[in-house]
Amino acid sequence: MSERARRIVQRVLGRDREIVLAAAFLVMASYELLEMRLFERSTRSPFSLAVAVHGLQVLLILGATAVILRAWRQKTAHEEALARMVEKVVVAQEEERRRIAYDVHDGIAQFIVSAKQHLDTCADVWAQQPTRAVSELTTGRDRLGRALLETRRVLAALRPLAIADDGLVGALRKSLDEMAQETGWSVTLHADVGSAPLPSAIETAVFRIFQEALANAARHADAPRVDIDLHREGSWLVLDVRDHGRGFVVNGGPRRGLGLSSMQERARLLGGTCVIESAPRLGAHLVVRLPLENGHRVTRDRDG
Repeated sequence: MSERARRIVQRVLGRDREIVLAAAFLVMASYELLEMRLFERSTRSPFSLAVAVHGLQVLLILGATAVILRAWRQKTAHEEALARMVEKVVVAQEEERRRIAYDVHDGIAQFIVSAKQHLDTCADVWAQQPTRAVSELTTGRDRLGRALLETRRVLAALRPLAIADDGLVGALRKSLDEMAQETGWSVTLHADVGSAPLPSAIETAVFRIFQEALANAARHADAPRVDIDLHREGSWLVLDVRDHGRGFVVNGGPRRGLGLSSMQERARLLGGTCVIESAPRLGAHLVVRLPLENGHRVTRDRDG
């Protein structure tokens, strides 16, 4: 036997040796049945001890074949379950990478951009308005410090430090007040999430989507007022963000970067939805719905 043929035989025997063995047993059973038939013809007696022995041999061989086939089916089912598990792990890893990317964009990048803006302003007014320059420098340094903390947080875990310190509602209120101070917005925040703890992944997604929504409003909306509502609806957590700014064309308008798609993708990864409604001069309205249970199962059901 050539080396290539030997490898093929070894591969087949290693992968489906039960099937090969079952086939061999079936050949043996067929041979026994053939011997029984020939013996009956030669003796012209269908009932004899030899025929009974051959019949018993056939039954034993068929029983062994059934046991082997059952073992093969169990092994195949185990391999399929293992393959499905590996696939789920790969999908989870890819989703985690995407979430980290969104955390970097929505958290660290926002602080760095804000820090640069304040430091640029500091450089521009340093000579003529030293008091303002000092204030801008202080704010810029504060933003860089937060960017550093967020970087450490992303490396350690995907849970914002603000939530760990103040809880979700406290983190939203603090972030909203800071943004209102910077932009001059009039803001309202109504939150009713109950006393039951929320899943950490849901809290993180809500906080990041909220941050991105505020950042988009600050950059593009020119809004005098922003209203926030966070509440439970049965087994869903709903975030409602409405700005009263200039608005934009949602579909068919110019591309607005990663922000809008990141909010929608964050919600989708947890089995939720993120709907953005807007029109020129009518402001923008964002509604996010996230399931508090079985988020990944909802995602697969909807995608399927």
